[in-house]
Amino acid sequence: MNHSIIKTYLCAIRLLHIDNGLPDPLVNCVKLQRLVKGIKQVKDSSCPARLAITIELMRVIHQSLDFSNQDNVMIWAACCLGFFGFLRTGEFTVNSVFNPDVHMTVSDVQADSEDNPTFFKVSIKCAKTDPFRKNCYIYVGRGNTPICPFVAINNYLEVRGSASGPLFLHRDGSPLSRQKLSCTLQPILHRAGFTGTHSGYSFRTGAATTAASRGVPDDMIKMLRRWSCDAYEVYINTPVSSILRVTNQLL
Repeated sequence: MNHSIIKTYLCAIRLLHIDNGLPDPLVNCVKLQRLVKGIKQVKDSSCPARLAITIELMRVIHQSLDFSNQDNVMIWAACCLGFFGFLRTGEFTVNSVFNPDVHMTVSDVQADSEDNPTFFKVSIKCAKTDPFRKNCYIYVGRGNTPICPFVAINNYLEVRGSASGPLFLHRDGSPLSRQKLSCTLQPILHRAGFTGTHSGYSFRTGAATTAASRGVPDDMIKMLRRWSCDAYEVYINTPVSSILRVTNQLL
């Protein structure tokens, strides 16, 4: 079984116990922790790692896209949401039959104000650390450089319109999938010299790497990545202003 799936099941078991007033069954389970860690190491050694999309690679992508092409406006908005939102690719792409109860839709993105908006509040419906689908919200603010996630998403929404359906749509009406995203990024990164074998791209890891290099505290990075059920719960209770400050720290 996949390492991430095992962690999701264990997380669900832990939350079920806690919600029913029972003690945490995973406390001091050293053997179990070692077993899960061993499964992860075996899995990681058997397949190529995903390329972490850092802020440097975000600049490469931004400089390489022709924004007269509507699809590229969409791709850039998706990249910005993935990077500045510390998201897994599967959280903002559609890799199966579209389901509005699972996949991100245009109505899941809300600005804080109609007159002078400063950030977007985005609902994440399929987070691995949210096994009971309580929903998690992330916040993406304005940046002070040309790589601004708020501007990128806002520009795309103006082009896309408010019609129902998946948030990220190609001009032909098909949803953005992980495969289509990779097909766009691969030649760009190949020309930039990243020619190794990779199983995909990770905005989440790249954002965490960039945040660490910018001096963002470890506990904040773990919270933004929603690494565990605990981090997920902390994220919910963290002031929005603290989360939004990280946007400019990543630039």
